[in-house]
Amino acid sequence: MDSDYKKQLNRRYFTGLLMTFGLITILAILMFSSGLIAAEVKTTKTQSEQLANVKTKTIFLVRHAEKESGSDPLLTIEGQSRAQNLANLLQSVPLDAIYSTDYHRTQDTAKPTASLKSLAITSYDPRKLSDFASLIKTNQHQRILIVGHSNTTPELVRLLGGIAGDEIVEATEFNRLYILTVDNQEQQTSSVLLRY
Repeated sequence: MDSDYKKQLNRRYFTGLLMTFGLITILAILMFSSGLIAAEVKTTKTQSEQLANVKTKTIFLVRHAEKESGSDPLLTIEGQSRAQNLANLLQSVPLDAIYSTDYHRTQDTAKPTASLKSLAITSYDPRKLSDFASLIKTNQHQRILIVGHSNTTPELVRLLGGIAGDEIVEATEFNRLYILTVDNQEQQTSSVLLRY
């Protein structure tokens, strides 16, 4: 490859990154400006009453980053870098919860973000996605990161009411970031697919 072509590729890569960071920043601003913070009420409420006060949920879903081979592989160097990039991307988002399947590759993808946010990673069973989607819909968390797999992440997006798009390419596609905004009052979900 000649150096002009490499420079052009680098420029496109950094332009893409800047556009992605800009979009995340815009989404964060919209999220805060839409009045997500409700006034504190001193009475005890049932879970359904509390959920009614949570007007909007924002759910970030990713597939694990690049992995080594094996039955429960660790992340490659590239995968570790992608996991750190995810943490940097979500740095300004005040996450309340992080969920991951109980595999090294998913846990290791979530760890940099969990560490940055001082949050524990809660494991979920990828074989019980319908139950997990119900939990996500009804819990009190407003901003959630979920790390899954190439076959579970799009299915979970659909179960949460979003649009998953084409299937994830198992061997090469590790850069999808779904952002679902769930409006509990209107019973509507909007979805955005970014690359990171």
